Amino acid sequence: MKISDIGEFGFIDAVTDDTIFDPNSVVIGIGDDGAVYKATPGMEQISVIDTMVENSHFIIGKTATWYDVGYKAVASNLSDIAAMGGIPTQLVLSTAIPPHMEMTELVDLYKGIKDICRIYRVNILGGDTVTSKEGMVITVAAFGEIETGRAICRSGAKPGDIIAVSHSIGDASGGLDVLLAEKSGYEKLKKAHQFPVPQIELGRKLVAFHGHSLNDISDGLASESNEIAKASHVDLHLKRDLIPCSDELIKWAAAVGKDIWKFVFDGGEDYEMIFTISAPNFNALKKEFPDITEIGNVSKGTGKVYVSYEGQEVLLQPTGWNHFR
Repeated sequence: MKISDIGEFGFIDAVTDDTIFDPNSVVIGIGDDGAVYKATPGMEQISVIDTMVENSHFIIGKTATWYDVGYKAVASNLSDIAAMGGIPTQLVLSTAIPPHMEMTELVDLYKGIKDICRIYRVNILGGDTVTSKEGMVITVAAFGEIETGRAICRSGAKPGDIIAVSHSIGDASGGLDVLLAEKSGYEKLKKAHQFPVPQIELGRKLVAFHGHSLNDISDGLASESNEIAKASHVDLHLKRDLIPCSDELIKWAAAVGKDIWKFVFDGGEDYEMIFTISAPNFNALKKEFPDITEIGNVSKGTGKVYVSYEGQEVLLQPTGWNHFR
């Protein structure tokens, strides 16, 4: 059965059950002109939004299933909230759907959305559905909260800070490369691309441990580090040999003869964290999060990023994913 067989309202009826995972915060959910939810006293509200377009962000049957798309559309938004140190709470979404789409495909899409929302107790408060004459477009707007005055921004890096990342970098880009090449194996890389894990717990701990700046790695390490340097009016000095790369990414890059550092610096979609923090607080945080890795330091400067390797230090340009370029 296609969506054109049941229409917009039949589709809405089919997917709007099981959407509230933290009922205490919801006053009015799906079914009215708008949703109403409670803001927690003493907390400021965070809003983020992301769009995914078929054949631009994903290719069904090659890089993703519809379930994967639903999961990742939410994960990218939750990662943005985590990158402020926040707690995700609610979301709304909009879908532009080709009339030829099968209802089973749409049910899979919404299953991916609901499954990740269930994990993180994020309520689905409503949405909008329109017809697309091309491929599927899905936009998710998510909302979260953070203690008043405690949001961690890109602009807070200080000279003397340690620069660190949450886990290995470049796996998601490597996974996309594997999927596009239609190669078997490399399941860790594929999973990193299709099912990124928003670093919400680390973001919350960075609030507690007074992290100075924070950014999620959605567009590549080169782009995100430059965003921190520019916003903070400091220079970042990265040590390439300290940047963690997984064994599977090393193996894939060697197998296909590609430069592993292109995956790390330019790839994107890892949704890991890059952050800066004082040395004492980094050491304390590492006791609770042993996977975090120091990759450099911050100095006074003019908003540049440098990377050192093989006895030289070179300027790192803000390459990586950039729409319209």
